[in-house]
Amino acid sequence: MSDATAPGAPLPGEDPTVLSRLVRARQIGPRAVSALKDDLAKDSRLGYGYLGIGAVAVGSFLFLRGLAAFVLDAVSESPAGSTPLRVIAWALLAIAFVGSALLARRHHGRHPALVFSAAMVLLALALLIETIAVLGTPQPILHSSTIYGVGATLLALVGSRPARELLLANGAFAVVIAAMLASGIASGSFESGPSMQRAAAALLPPLIGAVVVRGFGTLVQLELDRSAVESTLLAPRFAFGMRASDELARLDLDAERILDGVASGSIHLPLDPKLAADASSIATELRLLLVAGRHDTWLHHAIEESEVLGPVVTLTDPQGLAGFLEASEREGLLSAVWLLVAESVRVQPTLQIVIGPRNVEADATAASRIGFPVALTVDGVPRRRIDPAVWPALDRVGDHSEMIAGGSMTIVTTVRTVAQQAAG
Repeated sequence: MSDATAPGAPLPGEDPTVLSRLVRARQIGPRAVSALKDDLAKDSRLGYGYLGIGAVAVGSFLFLRGLAAFVLDAVSESPAGSTPLRVIAWALLAIAFVGSALLARRHHGRHPALVFSAAMVLLALALLIETIAVLGTPQPILHSSTIYGVGATLLALVGSRPARELLLANGAFAVVIAAMLASGIASGSFESGPSMQRAAAALLPPLIGAVVVRGFGTLVQLELDRSAVESTLLAPRFAFGMRASDELARLDLDAERILDGVASGSIHLPLDPKLAADASSIATELRLLLVAGRHDTWLHHAIEESEVLGPVVTLTDPQGLAGFLEASEREGLLSAVWLLVAESVRVQPTLQIVIGPRNVEADATAASRIGFPVALTVDGVPRRRIDPAVWPALDRVGDHSEMIAGGSMTIVTTVRTVAQQAAG
């Protein structure tokens, strides 16, 4: 029995990096790329799972700390008659914490929206009940132990829900803690040290956890996107991208169904009006797709298929000159584009790439060479904020110069390549 190799899986002796697997999957076809991306998504979810396990462990410690604080406060300083209500509040917290941990395991580390909403309701009720129980005390936060339990539960959830939702929940929690601190300040007997210590111990762990998970998710998506973009570097001068290949496969399947029907006799000639219209539509879409892709180079596909570059990069290359670039030149240009866009901080720049027109070298000794400019116009990023690694990357493409006008900067790089290679 022969062993089947999954699409895009590394072969024996092959470099098992994400980039090499994507390049190999591109050579197989769009379905292999889709299957590989699904596998990579599963790997990233595994990373989220490890983060979630660590968050639950730290959250358990914080939960037990809050429970110990409640017991000590109930024995010594608890306001008269407040203990039963606070016990109910902690029971709700225990249900939310333990239930969230168990359900996360059942749902493979991800919470359904309904479960998350139910947990938030339980946390809000627990906070409300204990707030009512300690109402009238000069410093409510010093008698509030449920804030530890709420913080612990929010921390335990960081690996199972989107970071945006957790940051919103942490924001609401911060408002409650701020209200408690304001109440203590208004009482005139505010103890800043113990109060701020309690607030920080309850609020910071889930907040830091949510920020870490969000950063991890952003990093994973950036690396996957960068690898997917770099996998286009070895493409021929003109080729269909993954999206166009998917569309071609769909049109081919639709046409094959009609032809099979005619061959088997289930579809009679001449075609009925509806089927004839469908066949005409398939032919028109196929013709338009083939014409549209005649000058689509590797750079078109790199930008079009990237979730990072696609929204902010505009490419104008009517002659398909980007396809003339050698492998090292392609890598240098793509690195510069990525550094200008994806690595920018604080602002989201826009980038316009204009390639051409093509010029034949005038020097007789270089008659076999052609040249063309590559202009990168970036808006929204001052020169001092551009990553210094952009310039060495562009050095691999050709000689370059800069022009600054208003709030934009244009970098023009002159590419020179062999005419015989360019014609291939």
